[in-house]
Amino acid sequence: MNKLPNCSQAVISKDKIESYLLNFDHREGKSKAMFFSKFGYPLANSPEFCAALRELACESIVVQVEERLPFGTRITTEGPLRTPDARNPRIRMGWFFDRDNPENLPRLIAVIPTRSK
Repeated sequence: MNKLPNCSQAVISKDKIESYLLNFDHREGKSKAMFFSKFGYPLANSPEFCAALRELACESIVVQVEERLPFGTRITTEGPLRTPDARNPRIRMGWFFDRDNPENLPRLIAVIPTRSK
């Protein structure tokens, strides 16, 4: 598997973006908010950030597939995130396919900045 299945219909929670990934007040998300804001994604740009994550869902490459029995499958993808400042840092995204999800849609569960190579 090279690409994320059903990527064009990926489920990306507005709450995960605004309350965690771009939230400077979140204890665990603060470092991610600092990272993404450096590239032009402050909280005010959350719709653009969501669109860039959705775009990357279909462009990124699958780097790991893990069966999480009995719950479903976790797929990790990696690629460059399109950013307003055009520096496009590489990130990893974790996606989960719930076993009881008849549409088989990926749900975003993690976004992690990676080290540049």
